[in-house]
Amino acid sequence: MQVLSYPKVMFIEPFYGGSHKVLIDTFTGSLTDYEIITLPAKKWHWRARCGALSLHELIPSITSEKILFCSSVLNLAELLGLRPDLQPLKKVVYFHENQLIYPVRDIKERDVQYSYNQIITCIAADVVLFNSYFNQSSFLDNIKKITKLLPDWRPKNLKQKIECKCQVLYFPMDFSHISAHDKLTNILHIVWPHRWEFDKGPEDFFSVLMKLKEEKIPFKLSILGEPFTDNPPIFTTIKLVLKEEILNFGYIQSKSDYYNILASSHVVVSTAKHEFFGVAM
Repeated sequence: MQVLSYPKVMFIEPFYGGSHKVLIDTFTGSLTDYEIITLPAKKWHWRARCGALSLHELIPSITSEKILFCSSVLNLAELLGLRPDLQPLKKVVYFHENQLIYPVRDIKERDVQYSYNQIITCIAADVVLFNSYFNQSSFLDNIKKITKLLPDWRPKNLKQKIECKCQVLYFPMDFSHISAHDKLTNILHIVWPHRWEFDKGPEDFFSVLMKLKEEKIPFKLSILGEPFTDNPPIFTTIKLVLKEEILNFGYIQSKSDYYNILASSHVVVSTAKHEFFGVAM
């Protein structure tokens, strides 16, 4: 039997948690030769701003590595400036989301630094991977809206320069953790599996649930995802109001338990918001 040989990969992740951790762990599960350099998943905005500075001294000297893999949280161009010895590696960046359409509570709060970081990261990369066609197209279509904010000397043809590097790679999933299930019950089981923040649209979701309850439509509910220190107050409200409907409430540590909850549900709902400067996309 032929044994496949893969080039050594250096994974660099300034936000090693959640889907970012799952992605790297899934890849490394199929590799035998790799290096991982990470920072803990905390203070996302600081990781996006200063991750390159924090990581550049942690990254060892290049030996046999051929590929550098990072997420779009990292300012790759900045890291290469601090560590020019990484430049010869094939540089691959993965977009879990993109900051060009990331929703904000107030238009005045938008900080285009994160969008700028992702644009120059794409310019510095050799391959740009997106987790969906929507993520790819919305990023490319909004580049000009960011560069128009420059007072002068605006770069041209950035979309074309980046688009030729782009591919879509759906987030890899390992379903081996799912157990066999009996036939689903007749009571609708709804799962909402997102981190507990405003951009995931929890208020919109819960308003629909309240309509179901008011109309006496029976359902069961699993609110999964990761809570943080400052959770939207709607979560406290819904835990009280829908206590009879809730089956699961909060982060599920066990991957097998998490997958089995998904498998036992009838529908998984996403209410994530996508907008640019307050305008719905």
